Amino acid sequence: MRGALKIDDGRGRSQARNEHWPVGDPAPLGHDRVEGPIPNLRRNAEVMWQAFLARDARWDGRFVAAVRTTGVFCRPTCTCRKPLRRNVRFFRSPAAAARAGYRPCKRCRPELAGGAREADRRLAGHAIALFRQAPGEAWPVARVARALAMSPSSFARHFRAGAGTTPARALAGVRLERARTMLARGDRVLDVALELGFGSGSALTRAWRRRFGAAPRRRRVKSQARRSA
Repeated sequence: MRGALKIDDGRGRSQARNEHWPVGDPAPLGHDRVEGPIPNLRRNAEVMWQAFLARDARWDGRFVAAVRTTGVFCRPTCTCRKPLRRNVRFFRSPAAAARAGYRPCKRCRPELAGGAREADRRLAGHAIALFRQAPGEAWPVARVARALAMSPSSFARHFRAGAGTTPARALAGVRLERARTMLARGDRVLDVALELGFGSGSALTRAWRRRFGAAPRRRRVKSQARRSA
């Protein structure tokens, strides 16, 4: 006999209301806005179970499925291996599942409105912030991954998914942004190149040409005496 599904609000309540959802149709729930017992308990338990098995994208953001044996809750569209039916509880929101003691799945990231894509974008943003703090330092993948508590291969994969480029190219872009600022204030090309980790003026020139199509030039700053004359 198949086990019954539980549908909770995170406070141990699972009473059905008199409201109804059309069977087979996504329920009108927000990602984090609506909490409380899910109406029409038995009918919708089966509908949501089938949606979870089918990874039905129409239900994404309208409920989360929590697994008793792992303590993890997932989006309906999660690609994880599906648990036994008797081990599943449904919640109306990630917040409700978290209150009940479940933690979000690291694969589908149900606690984020944008899911795994948003997690990748945030990861890339954190890495680029590190680059901007010290653009002249060496930032091999292993160092960045260690700073973000990840393995190098996992970091490189998720960074590329979030930024659309490699960490090395992103670092080069950060350095060129800083070089533009330094040249605009009158710094010499060689000084800029050495401070930002290019190694030589020619290396900065090559990178600059690839990005901007011309050689870098510092802005000629007038002397104080000439400005005051």
